[in-house]
Amino acid sequence: MLRKIFLLLLLPTLPAWSGTVQDFALGSYLAGGYVDVTRFGGLHNSAVFVPVGTGAMAEAVGSAGFTLTVSAGDTSLATWTLTNTDPSLIFLNKITAVSIDLTLSGRSLFDSGSTPSTPYSGPGIPGVIYIAGNGISGATEFVLWSDPSNLGDMYAATTITFSTSLGPGDSSSWSDDTDVVVPEPGTIVLMGAGILGLAGTLRRKLML
Repeated sequence: MLRKIFLLLLLPTLPAWSGTVQDFALGSYLAGGYVDVTRFGGLHNSAVFVPVGTGAMAEAVGSAGFTLTVSAGDTSLATWTLTNTDPSLIFLNKITAVSIDLTLSGRSLFDSGSTPSTPYSGPGIPGVIYIAGNGISGATEFVLWSDPSNLGDMYAATTITFSTSLGPGDSSSWSDDTDVVVPEPGTIVLMGAGILGLAGTLRRKLML
C-alpha cells in the first residue's frame, strides 16, 4: 500500500521541468497552464488552458467572463487574444492585466529572448509584441526555470498590463514565444519504471 501511494505521488513529478529545450512548441502544449485576469479594484478571475487542435484556449464563463485564445501552430507565430466576455457595463469589470503561469503545463516555458540564449531555445520574444485591439503598456516574465541548462531566458510565467483597459467585448492581441521541455532519456526511463511498478502493484491488488 505504501509503495502504491509513493508511486502515485511520484508520477506527476517525473517529467518535472528537467530536460532539453525545444524551440518548436505548439499552443496545445500550454494545456494545464493557469490564466488570471486582474480587473479594476483588484478583482481576479481565472481559467485553465485546454487544447484546441494545435492551439489552446482558457475560458471563464458567466459573470466576469473572459477568453484567452492561442491560434494553431507554433506559439511564436500564433496570435494570442484576450477578450473580455462579461457584458456588464460596471466600471470594475474592466480588465487591466493578465498573468499566465505555465508551471502546471509541465512542459512549456516562455522564452524572453535575452542573451545568452539557452541551447536549442531559438531567438525568443522579449515581453510580447502588440498586434491589435486595446493597447499594451508592458509585459514581464517571471518564475525563472530552475534547470541548470537555463542561461537566464526561460521563464514559467508572464504578466501583461494594458494601457487601455478591456471593457465588455474588448480584446487585445499579441505574439509571444514559448518553448517546450523534452525530458532527458533517464527521466523517461524512470517514468516508465514507475508506471510499470504501479501497474504491477495494482495487478497484484486485483488478484487478492
